[in-house]
Amino acid sequence: NDDVPDCYNRVRYIRDACKVLSDLWKTDKDFLNKSIDNDVARSYRLPYGTSGASSSTIRQTMTEFRDNYEKAQQKLEAADANWKKFQTRSDRLTLPNFDERLRELEDIRCECEQARTLSRDIYAAETYKVASEEHSITIKLFYQYLYEENTFYNHVSKYLSSRMPEIEQRLENDELIPSFGYDLAKHCLKRNDTLIAYPIEICIRLLENSLNEQGLFRIAPSQGKQKKLVAELNLHAIDRGRTLYDLLKENFLIVYLQMHFYHNGMMLFQS
Repeated sequence: NDDVPDCYNRVRYIRDACKVLSDLWKTDKDFLNKSIDNDVARSYRLPYGTSGASSSTIRQTMTEFRDNYEKAQQKLEAADANWKKFQTRSDRLTLPNFDERLRELEDIRCECEQARTLSRDIYAAETYKVASEEHSITIKLFYQYLYEENTFYNHVSKYLSSRMPEIEQRLENDELIPSFGYDLAKHCLKRNDTLIAYPIEICIRLLENSLNEQGLFRIAPSQGKQKKLVAELNLHAIDRGRTLYDLLKENFLIVYLQMHFYHNGMMLFQS
């Protein structure tokens, strides 16, 4: 379905945008709860800025307001400390122009307090502004995200439903289906040129091609060599023209497996 890639890109864009907005909410909420009056913190529900603004612009704007408020708060604290320290000097009674200098420090403190209040009001105004857009943001971002996600998965479900029969057929027709652990009847039906299972045929072919080799009826092979042969048979990696000498000179391996197959019956291939 050609609509699936485009729909997926839209879902991914909305998901990424919501993640940015969620991170912004966590960051500024913590700061507001610690640094600004509770009435502002309570109204600061969804700090996502004006509708349609990009996430980077929103983050930059809110960070700027926050930094301005912090700087104003620090200046006020410094001015207040200087004013109180000068007010309690031990030589205040003999210091020339003490009252005049005290008034200057008090004026500086008042100016810093006014600047802090102004920064706080600007930050609060932006907070109330974005809080008032909660409903609009919910519809334009989060509801739209859910809608697009639902549409996307509906497209995927429809696409897979139409493709599943084809996928199942391709799996059934796969020539490299393992020999062991697979239904023996189905395995034999797939072999158009012979009705014998592949492992048994290869074992017989290897025996026929190696009748003149020495050491054919020796003791059972090592476990490692046996596992290697079973893995090769499972992968259909041995062709009909191979000899036992080709299989790492383990001449007695196939006879052992062949005898094991005959003694235990054809159900070995179901194990």
